[in-house]
Amino acid sequence: MPAKMPQLNRRRFLRNTGLGLAAPIIVPSSVLGLAADSPASERVVAGLIGVGGRGTGLLGIHNDPRCTIAAVCDVDQQRTAAAQKRIGGCDGYQDFRRILDRKDIDAVLIGTPDHWHAPITIMACQAGMDVYCEKPLCRTIREGRKMVDVARRYDRVVQMGTQYRSIARSLQTCEWVRNGRLGKVHTVRLTHRPNRTHPMEPAQPVPPHLDWDLWLGPTPWADYHPARCHFSFRWFMDYGGGSLADNGVHMFGVVSYAMGADHTGPVTIEATGRQEPNNLFDAPVEMSVRYKFADPAFEMIWEQPSDGELGIDFVGSEATLSGFWNWEVTKGEADLSPTRPDERQLRVSDNHSGNWLECIAARRRPVMDVEIGHRVTSWSHLGNIAYALGRKVQWDPAKERFVGDEEANRLLDAPYREPWRL
Repeated sequence: MPAKMPQLNRRRFLRNTGLGLAAPIIVPSSVLGLAADSPASERVVAGLIGVGGRGTGLLGIHNDPRCTIAAVCDVDQQRTAAAQKRIGGCDGYQDFRRILDRKDIDAVLIGTPDHWHAPITIMACQAGMDVYCEKPLCRTIREGRKMVDVARRYDRVVQMGTQYRSIARSLQTCEWVRNGRLGKVHTVRLTHRPNRTHPMEPAQPVPPHLDWDLWLGPTPWADYHPARCHFSFRWFMDYGGGSLADNGVHMFGVVSYAMGADHTGPVTIEATGRQEPNNLFDAPVEMSVRYKFADPAFEMIWEQPSDGELGIDFVGSEATLSGFWNWEVTKGEADLSPTRPDERQLRVSDNHSGNWLECIAARRRPVMDVEIGHRVTSWSHLGNIAYALGRKVQWDPAKERFVGDEEANRLLDAPYREPWRL
């Protein structure tokens, strides 16, 4: 090793080495400055974009000794100020591009509404930054594929923030299914409460602390209403995709891991639903989606509404395993003892953001890599497209195109409002 290597600035090292993710190279923590007693200047220096809602949870990464948050950003200045107060000593911005312009920042965490996930992730990768992006990965399937392509081109570590692959009980459930503890699983049923409603109301003045034009970004212009932004944005199809693209992506991530379907998607999708009249939100209040997969072969059914919270039933030839937070056999009999050494064991991740930091150091792909995030997010978009068309559609998961259906293929993307472009 050259004599000067130990003194190489860690951030310049990460930007200039060009380590390929396809052939992981493990770099000693002493070189990267990631030991537990490392000075703050040698930690991963991160910026957090979108600090309300889920973004408040992402602020916790500042307590990890491997990371420090140097800057926060939100189009709502009140939220930016609150995040700065919580972190203490970090810079605050209203425009995310100020963070991407900084040469001292290695990585960004994105807690914005869904319609900003793709543009910010792509620009961050182009700026040489690694990315932690909240779920769902994107608002359209074309955006998701673009995010994967750009992450690979710039050798960036991109983790989608659906943490259930880093929760022990979820991992154990997936191993039970993978190892045939239920017999052959032929059906997976998912249940979720209805989407929300809000009475139709006139537009309201934009608060002085909010940059409404920047909040809308690439989406069509709309007059301001407080129910359009912050938490409830997800029930507007221009900004989110209803619960199917919200908690649905959490649930799909578990199903995909359990069924060994990270590499693929359904081959047919059909959906029905019900709209609520005089509803400010345009996501269907109720929705049923039926997906058929070919490799591996199984059927997945999304049922909304249900009487309770999130639920998944893995229906096997010998037993049915039900739950989400906690799991139990609801039909038949199954051995729910811990995975044995001779059985299939899946990758262990004890902490989702911690896994991302580990992979930044090692330059390898995280447990919910951008490609997997794109795949499971696309399942939600396929359901919404089938609902919008009102008919069954056929999907080619390898080509990521609808089969002989140009009307459906036009819905793989959405136009951007100027001056934003993908």
